[in-house]
Amino acid sequence: MNKRFIFALVGAAVFGLLAILVAQNYLQQQVLEKTQQNLAEVVIATVDIPIGTVITARQVKTESYPRSLIPEGALTKTEAVVERVAITDIAAKTPILTRYLAAPGSPPGPAGQLQPGMRAVSVRVDEASSVAGFALAGNYVDVIVILQPPVPDAKPVAKTILQNIKVLANGQQTQTRADGKPMLSNTVTLEVTPAQAERIKLAESEGKLQLAIRNATDRLIGSTPGYTKTEVLGDAELLARSVSGARRETPPPRAEPAMPPLQVAQSRPAASPSPTPLPRQLVTVELIEGSKRSKLEYAPELARKN
Repeated sequence: MNKRFIFALVGAAVFGLLAILVAQNYLQQQVLEKTQQNLAEVVIATVDIPIGTVITARQVKTESYPRSLIPEGALTKTEAVVERVAITDIAAKTPILTRYLAAPGSPPGPAGQLQPGMRAVSVRVDEASSVAGFALAGNYVDVIVILQPPVPDAKPVAKTILQNIKVLANGQQTQTRADGKPMLSNTVTLEVTPAQAERIKLAESEGKLQLAIRNATDRLIGSTPGYTKTEVLGDAELLARSVSGARRETPPPRAEPAMPPLQVAQSRPAASPSPTPLPRQLVTVELIEGSKRSKLEYAPELARKN
């Protein structure tokens, strides 16, 4: 075989491989440039950041995200996040949004978590009225008050006075009892408007507050009529007994419908069967008159009657 042909064939193969490599590199570069055009730097949390925390540089970093997946309000520089207070819990590996942070320069604690125009109000609750301690920071609750209306002879009522209220904190405070000894009292701090703050503090001073936890996605504000003791019981018979003062541990037995008296048919005395007549016993008497003889038969009872 001609050596020139062999060299030409090898050269063509080498140049073909080089052309393939160059084309592949070019295509990869084009894809990379196009992908980079669709990416943007976003600040994400590297660890879970609890509510009320002052964010540090170690808790955040920037990472490339597809532009189509970047949520609205995402921050792009760590300088815009560091030293700011988180007003909600931020999960690790999630973008940090503007609404997750307090205003720049806000101090930590409830004051830094408040939205502009809002107020933080703490109310005293017990374990039951704070929903057994589950009214945690970041939850939303309804506020129910139980009080005596300012009307003569009025009954105590229960009414929902505030709805969809954010919980800022759940803690304890020390109070002094009437005998001078200290005691711990649970408190829940709520985020409310100034008008709501006035309403809730008046209700707290006049009655007893209860909290009801809402679904995290439920933002509907409804209207409730409120209830009195009579409406809660809803039992006219029970109320009547309570007014009369009659106490019954168990409900009285229900009266059974009266049964008509049993009609007993009076049977007539059975007629005594007529005695079976006995056969008459006749007595035979033989009469002799000279040479003439005759017989005479008669019943003895007839002879007695005669």
